[in-house]
Amino acid sequence: MDLRDQWNRLLPHAQPLGDDLLARYAEQHRHYHDQRHLTEVLRTVNELADAADDADTVRLAAWFHDAIYDPQAEPGENEEVSAQLAELELATYGVEAEKVAEVGRLVRLTAKHDCAPDDANGAVLCDADLRILSLPADRYDEYAAGIRQEYAHIDDRNFARGRMSFLQGLAETDLYTTPAAHDSWERAARANIDRELDSWGPKAARPIGGLIPIVYFGAALGAVVAASVLLGRGLGAASKWPADPADITGFPVWTPIAGTVVAGALGCAWFRRARQRMLAIPAALFAVAGAIAVGICWWRWPAAQPGAAMSERWPYLMLASITLILSGGLLALARRLRRAPPYSQAPPQWLGVAATAVCGALLAWIVVSAGEPFVQARLETANTVSTTTTAEPTQQPVQFDGTLAWSREVPAAGAIAGTAGGVAELRPDGVVMSDANSGQIRWRYARADVNDAASSGSKGLLVSGDGRTVAANLPYAGSRAPTGIDLPTYAVLNAVSGQVLTEVHTDGRALAVNQDQLLIAEGNYVAAHGVSNPTHWRTRLRCNVTQGELMSDQAIVVDACAGSGAVVRGLDLKTGDQRWEVDLGQRFDLSAELDPDTWVGDLVAVPDTREVSGLVWTAAAGGTLYQWSIDVGEGRISWTTPVPGTPRPRLGAASCDAQLAATHASLVLITCRNATDPTQPQTYDVSAASPADGTPQWHHLLQVPPQLQQPEYPRDGFALLPDGRVITLMPQPNGSCSPVMIGTAGIQPRPILPGPTAASVARSEEVTCNKPIATVAGARPVFSDGTRLFALN
Repeated sequence: MDLRDQWNRLLPHAQPLGDDLLARYAEQHRHYHDQRHLTEVLRTVNELADAADDADTVRLAAWFHDAIYDPQAEPGENEEVSAQLAELELATYGVEAEKVAEVGRLVRLTAKHDCAPDDANGAVLCDADLRILSLPADRYDEYAAGIRQEYAHIDDRNFARGRMSFLQGLAETDLYTTPAAHDSWERAARANIDRELDSWGPKAARPIGGLIPIVYFGAALGAVVAASVLLGRGLGAASKWPADPADITGFPVWTPIAGTVVAGALGCAWFRRARQRMLAIPAALFAVAGAIAVGICWWRWPAAQPGAAMSERWPYLMLASITLILSGGLLALARRLRRAPPYSQAPPQWLGVAATAVCGALLAWIVVSAGEPFVQARLETANTVSTTTTAEPTQQPVQFDGTLAWSREVPAAGAIAGTAGGVAELRPDGVVMSDANSGQIRWRYARADVNDAASSGSKGLLVSGDGRTVAANLPYAGSRAPTGIDLPTYAVLNAVSGQVLTEVHTDGRALAVNQDQLLIAEGNYVAAHGVSNPTHWRTRLRCNVTQGELMSDQAIVVDACAGSGAVVRGLDLKTGDQRWEVDLGQRFDLSAELDPDTWVGDLVAVPDTREVSGLVWTAAAGGTLYQWSIDVGEGRISWTTPVPGTPRPRLGAASCDAQLAATHASLVLITCRNATDPTQPQTYDVSAASPADGTPQWHHLLQVPPQLQQPEYPRDGFALLPDGRVITLMPQPNGSCSPVMIGTAGIQPRPILPGPTAASVARSEEVTCNKPIATVAGARPVFSDGTRLFALN
């Protein structure tokens, strides 16, 4: 039955309208949307008629669905004017209003072919209109060629993009809605569409356009892996600091493994060209999960605790959450760009895989590397606290009125140290001991072969715990040494009488001294030289010895290797045999990239106890200085605590050596923070903790002028009074140089008060802060400013 007969059977009384429609479908500019297309649509409607609610209404809509067709019209415009034509003409010929409205709706539906699941009439018409997609390849190619002729006014590249966009939009959902059409035609239609997409791809794509979505996709996979690594670092950290050993679980390796597996699965889905809409699901999940995690981290972010560092858990978890949101956004963008016609032509698979791997690895490395400064900055802000506490009622403070007791000029003074015999001065040629009450020289030890001993600084002068023994590093000049004779490089002296107890030649470095032994570090050997007895031993350790301390029956030493950890050992004082060891590397995340002499700090013994305390700088929480204490009787760690302010180890002129000193009631620590501008004051942390458990007692931030800042200043420029207060010299706004007392009462400048005589007034005015060195002798603060030595009452 030809088209005219079909129309007459459908609306016998509207033959003029049928003639008009046939004339429209015969227009010269139609190369596909012509009478042949109308015939195929009507034939398909007849095949699917049983699936429609009203087959005749669907047939009427088929006649009108392309009645007006202008290839240059805007999308949807042809369907709209065709629907309006149907509504006007059918109403004129007396068709029921309800039927006219349904025809108009069905015609408009063919603009996007998005009929509802329960729309039987719409499903039949849409399936009929798209029937061409499933026809044999030769007919499909004729259809595609006809469409190209209708859009001859558009150049090949723009047409290819538009055509691909249309076909990809169709392929996002099922092409056919009715069960019969879907079962019979879906696979053939998709094969035809894929074949046409492949043919248009080279014309639509830019030369390197296919790499652009791959770059974003690789970045998304890198963000997934980076988020998993940062998540592991956060989960592996303790939830709060100071942390119990049970809370430190270590890095959970399952997190990067899981992240890599997820990235691999997404990569397989991408390169196997699975349905791209499925990639929207993980993209949305990543974004939503990251946003929720950011909220949780913000809610649980801990407040700063006085004297305690914040755990690195929350900064790392926050960074992982932000990275997860980034991965979701990048994945969604990659999916969108790949679906866009300008980027639809994928590069060779080997090139795509390589680009994905390179971009992913690069972004993962950037994010993980940037995580360290991010965490460090957060912790710097959270851990900067200053607290004070009230002194114990039983703690009697040293009386200090600031009166100048005595002052005298000294020739090129080096280190000074308080002893039981007075103030020991390290001179270029030896040691001088001055009375702490009068400043008069009590005794002198000098050798003509000594070469510039004062240059050793504070490390060249060791004092025993009871203050009665002094060991001085006195290197000799090779030109002055007799041939074949090794002169002593250390002299051990009685601090009260000046008696030479022993002289030792060694190429090593003295760690500690008492009335019985001098402890020397010689690379990875530690040696004890007898002082008042003939005992001598030499023990080999695994790594270089960095610190040491002598106690009643043990030598406590620390040996450390770069990247291999640090071990505290208790050695028998008579034989050198090891009694116990504590591996700090199992307790702390030691920094392998730094020299052990940098990240293993001072070691001090708490007076009249079995406790020894030390410092170690770790990479945890973006960089943290830890203080720890060991019970040498049991060979176990008593407590550990992070140092407030996150100080840095000695990494240049802007940093410094931390000083750790002990009294019966306090462990006092002086550290500095790296300065960014050498012309600006630098912040020093001066804090005290309980030797029993590390509980903070007080903590103050001291602004140090730039002219005083040098790496040795915390060690040389501060002194600890017996009551636990700290004293130093500091320039004042009026230009004078005054002592500054730091303790439970805060930071208190104490101007120097001159004595009753004119000479004492002149001496007090001559004091400068050029190169301050401080010590305590006989409970009296003693200072050196580089040219004079003076004491205060």
